Amino acid sequence: MKISKILAGMSAAAIVASMAMIPASAAGTKLNVSDDLAKIGRQTQDDLFAVFFNGDESEGAVNKDAISDLGAVYGASFTIKVDNNDWNTIGGGGSINFNSKSGGWNAKDWAGGSWIEDDKPKDTLCYTTEEEGTYVLEYLGGAPVFATTDGDADNYAAVGINNWAADLKGIDVVGMKVLGADGNVLFEAGSNKDKKEVQKKPVAEESSSGADSTPSGTDSKKDDSKKDDKSSAAATSSTAAGTTSSKAGTTTTTATSSAAASDNTAATGATAGLALAGVALAGAAIVISKRK
Repeated sequence: MKISKILAGMSAAAIVASMAMIPASAAGTKLNVSDDLAKIGRQTQDDLFAVFFNGDESEGAVNKDAISDLGAVYGASFTIKVDNNDWNTIGGGGSINFNSKSGGWNAKDWAGGSWIEDDKPKDTLCYTTEEEGTYVLEYLGGAPVFATTDGDADNYAAVGINNWAADLKGIDVVGMKVLGADGNVLFEAGSNKDKKEVQKKPVAEESSSGADSTPSGTDSKKDDSKKDDKSSAAATSSTAAGTTSSKAGTTTTTATSSAAASDNTAATGATAGLALAGVALAGAAIVISKRK
């Protein structure tokens, strides 16, 4: 009887521990895409928007021939609008994505507001603009993001934006650019704003309702918890985005490359939970053996 109670207790503890390690759904706040961008792109899930420059037209808009040479694409930028008080107290983050048959899911992480950390710079920079609450997220790399083979009829190539922040009131995507090697514009759509300087640190601003905001350089429990949670949220959301974009781009290989491409490559909670459960059950076996 004692042995069965010990075994039952250890099994329950193992199950609870494993469940605690599995992250909750990491879907971000809805991306509200402007009408002009929505006409030329696809929003396959609320927190992911992409514009296709090659691919199957039966699955949605494809801007064929909009870029004469996809091998000349080195980056992209998106102009977004947010509630500035949320941005500076809650913060936000996600990725600019270059999804193709040749390269799979290629995600370049971005961070804004209180999520910006000077000691952990991102490939994608967050620029301020002259308009309050409007920012430019830009990635410009040193190599092409698409292979020349992505121009073939049977392949696909898409430029998108993904959002991981779940607590923001919303993110409005109002403009985008596809960039060449020198930052020259290969394709432009929507209402883009002129970028100023890189947003190094959040500048706290009070909302119109008079809500308290967190001054720059001070710690906030709310901000700290958001920073602690964002790595696991990012990994989960990025993988989900890879799977969805896989369906839109008619490929079955992007889901695994999503996790590999993302900067957040920590093991999934499910795997860690199962490992922990195994340790707990092994402990139960030892206890039983000693009882004998």
